[in-house]
Amino acid sequence: MASKTSNHFHEGEVRLQDEIDVFERNEMLSDRIMRHHLIDQNRAFFAGLEYVFLSIADRDGQPRAFIVTGNQGFLSTPDDKTPRVDLEQSDASNVLGSVSIGDAMGVLGIDLSNRRRNRMHGRIAAATDAYVDIRVAQSYGNCPKYISIRELSAPFRAASKTEPQHGRVPSESDLKLIASADTFFIASTYFGGADAVYEGADMNHRGGQPGFIEIDDAGRLTVPDYRGNNLFNTLGNLLVNPLTELLFIDFETGDLLHITGTAEIISDADEVAKHTAALRLLRIFPKAVKRTPGALSLRWQLREASPHNPDLSS
Repeated sequence: MASKTSNHFHEGEVRLQDEIDVFERNEMLSDRIMRHHLIDQNRAFFAGLEYVFLSIADRDGQPRAFIVTGNQGFLSTPDDKTPRVDLEQSDASNVLGSVSIGDAMGVLGIDLSNRRRNRMHGRIAAATDAYVDIRVAQSYGNCPKYISIRELSAPFRAASKTEPQHGRVPSESDLKLIASADTFFIASTYFGGADAVYEGADMNHRGGQPGFIEIDDAGRLTVPDYRGNNLFNTLGNLLVNPLTELLFIDFETGDLLHITGTAEIISDADEVAKHTAALRLLRIFPKAVKRTPGALSLRWQLREASPHNPDLSS
C-alpha cells in the first residue's frame, strides 16, 4: 500500500508517482486540471467526434475495450456533468445495450486528425432504448504525444456484420497487425470500495513507431512505457488490478483485434534497457483473442507519424 494518500489518485497511481518523485507536483497540478464536469470546450470537442473509445467492466470484472462510431453529435452533453450517447445515431447499442445504472465506464475522446485527446470516467446514470447517460466523476485532457495523424476517408455508415474469430493466442494475421501497429488502446479498472472519484474504468491510448510492441513465441506482448504525463492512470490501475484488454484497429480494412489478458509492470533496469527510450515495460499475457473482420464503419488514412515516437532503427 502507498504511504501517501490523495483526493485525485488511488494507491497504484500514487505509488508509481512517488517512485519518480512527482506525487506532490501532480497533487498541485490536479487541483487545477481535474474536474468533475466537462468544460464548454470539451463539450464541443466530444460533440464533433464521429468515434470515441470506451472501457467497461463485464460481470466478471474483466475490463473491455470498445470503439463506438456514429454521426457527429451522437455524444452530446445535456448538461456539463452528463454526457449522453445516442444509440440511434451510432452503433453504441452493440456495446451499451446491456449496461445497467451504476456501471462504471471510461471514455477516451481522441481526434486523430489533430492529436487532441480528452479522457473522462464515471458511471451510468440512465439507460434507455434511445440513449445512455454517463455521470462524470473525473475529466481532464491528455497530452498529444505518440498519436499519429489520420484522416477519415469515409463518413459514418453502418458496418457489415461479420462473425468474430476466436483464439487463445494471436494468429499469424494478428501478429502482422500488431507488428505494424503504431497505435493501440488499453482498458483497465480500479475499484477500491470507497466510491472515490478515482475509482472506475479507464480507456487510454498507447503509440509508437511500428515495431515498438515486442511479441515472443508464447504470444506475450511487451510494450515500452515512454515518457508521458506521469499520472499513471493505466499503469496505476494495472499495478492493483492486472486484468486488461487491448484493442488494435486495422485503420484501412476496419478489422478489430481484441486481446484479453493480464498485465505485469517490469522495472528491471537490464530488461528495460533493451527497449529504446523505455522507462519501464508493460507485459501482457493473453488469455483470449478475438478478431472481427470489417467490424468498423469508418476508415482512416495515415498522414503523419508522431514526431515524439522514439527511433527504433538505432
